[in-house]
Amino acid sequence: MNATHKSLLSLIASIISLVLIGFIIGLSTKGGVDTWYATLHRSPLTPPNYVFGIAWSILYAMIATAGWFFWRAQPCPELPTIKKLFIAQLMLNWCWTPLFFTYHLIGSALACIMLIITLVALLIIKSYSKMPLAALLLMPYLLWLLFAAHLNFHIWLYN
Repeated sequence: MNATHKSLLSLIASIISLVLIGFIIGLSTKGGVDTWYATLHRSPLTPPNYVFGIAWSILYAMIATAGWFFWRAQPCPELPTIKKLFIAQLMLNWCWTPLFFTYHLIGSALACIMLIITLVALLIIKSYSKMPLAALLLMPYLLWLLFAAHLNFHIWLYN
């Protein structure tokens, strides 16, 4: 197998892994979505539930691709910080769902998503000069996080 095939396989594995983790986290909180979440006063901008699964699948594929670029990048002084920011935002991303849907800690989830937004914005800023494609792949994620923060804030404010 040549280097191009190995590279492509590692990208595909990264995407599948991240989408699968997101799917598992989503499944683990399905009960909270179907029961507790359905009773909340939500923003008029809240999309139907099925939209979230589609959006997150696409976003996780883009996040995985950006991460793949980060881990394949040539060493540079910014790279350790970029990798730490990537890991930190991803870990917090995975914490948000149970905070919100399992433990119903709406305020804590809001604080968590605000921190994720900050980390992703820093990640985009830090990585743009060395890996612009990776940074651009994270822009829809940042926009979705801002929208999700609005939804979270509305629920926190009105429930």
